Amino acid sequence: MKLFTVGPTQMRKEILDVRHQQVPYFRTDEFSDVMLDSDRLLKKFMNAPSGAKSIYLTASGTGGLEATIMNCMNETDHALVINGGTFGQRFVDLCELHGIPHTAIKLHDDEQLIESHFTGVADKDFTFVIANIDETSTAQLYDIHLLSDFAKKKNAYLVIDAISSFLIDPYDMAGNGIDVTIISSQKGLCIAPGLSPIVVSERLYEDRVKNNNIKNLYFDFNQYVKNFTRGQTPFTPAVGVCLEMNKALHLIEEEGYENYLARIDSVAKDFRNRIKELPVSMPTFTLSNAVTPIRFEEPIAKDVFTVLKDKYDIYVNPTGGKNENYVLRVAHIGDTTIEDNQFLVDTLKSVIKDITGK
Repeated sequence: MKLFTVGPTQMRKEILDVRHQQVPYFRTDEFSDVMLDSDRLLKKFMNAPSGAKSIYLTASGTGGLEATIMNCMNETDHALVINGGTFGQRFVDLCELHGIPHTAIKLHDDEQLIESHFTGVADKDFTFVIANIDETSTAQLYDIHLLSDFAKKKNAYLVIDAISSFLIDPYDMAGNGIDVTIISSQKGLCIAPGLSPIVVSERLYEDRVKNNNIKNLYFDFNQYVKNFTRGQTPFTPAVGVCLEMNKALHLIEEEGYENYLARIDSVAKDFRNRIKELPVSMPTFTLSNAVTPIRFEEPIAKDVFTVLKDKYDIYVNPTGGKNENYVLRVAHIGDTTIEDNQFLVDTLKSVIKDITGK
């Protein structure tokens, strides 16, 4: 099996070695030391601001998004949400569910987020700006400076879902004034699903979270912050995934953070160059290095996905909605190399020819 998917990803052997070990008991000093060590590296790589608080939720990324809404916002707020696809819409849905007043900047297919979108809402007051920095469903990488500048002008807190961008694209939490960074284990960390780390700036924690008494036991950030002073969580964590996280972060440190990002960048660029040989196109907006959407000239995407899976044991990401017959997404993270790109593109050539006769 070969995964060219954005999560779960193709895992490195060193991660699989950890995964195959007995899961230890976790209410120990040894496990606490592992978690505190992971937290040190995680905050280092995202350049978290001084005093930032960490929450390690055993949940999917969506759990992290919802917990952030619940702990940081209330009905007196007004949030600006960038809705450029499936995951931007998820933030909209969560705001509606939890009664958070909000305005959405809705992007259409192939529409890039630009400064004029913010001009259109410049006359409104906002307390939060919320975005998926890489809208995974389209692979658009938003300009963090546009988001950061607008949040600063409005004196608003900046909440970033970096699930499919952190440890893939450059990311600077402190430098860009980001108040919340949400990630998920199966994307940039390239480990198993099940863990959603969230890092909250000290100013947002003190201003909002600390005194926002939510009606929820499991998702109460204050309980996580209190317990993490000793490297623990209030409830049973995904212990095995936590150990994988520690190994993954040390592998990045050994390679060098900048070298790690450069390697992913080179794999992404190589793939995008190679597919010029195929009857497909890519979006014109700025893409994350996580994934490349490829649009077929004919409605064969579902057929290509099925043949890759059933005949070659290759997995790429399908796309739902109106693009499901035309678009597939190919990821460049995990244990993926330029040689893997060559193999995939050669296979795609053969599959497309078999399906279309061209």
